[in-house]
Amino acid sequence: MPNPHDLKVGDLVRFIALPDEWNQPGITLHRDSLSFMKILIRRRFPSRVKRIDEFGTPWIAARIRRRNRVEYHSWGISESTGWRRVHRRDKLNEASDLSRE
Repeated sequence: MPNPHDLKVGDLVRFIALPDEWNQPGITLHRDSLSFMKILIRRRFPSRVKRIDEFGTPWIAARIRRRNRVEYHSWGISESTGWRRVHRRDKLNEASDLSRE
């Protein structure tokens, strides 16, 4: 499982499932948080870590179009499940890989 404290500003993360931590007994989840996470999971592109707070929590910022309006959200990644780090494919690396074939 990835550790969210290993993320740095500029890293790309992709949300792939609802966090397992949300299924623990005693956890109460706001319906807006659940809705927002489902939107992030359905996205075809990753989110970028925008800042790290004083507790070491990485935060992303997301723009979501809903009902012909743009909404701005931020999300602190504190769970160790439901997301993965994405390594960007560099066009120069792709070109050099093609030339080796």
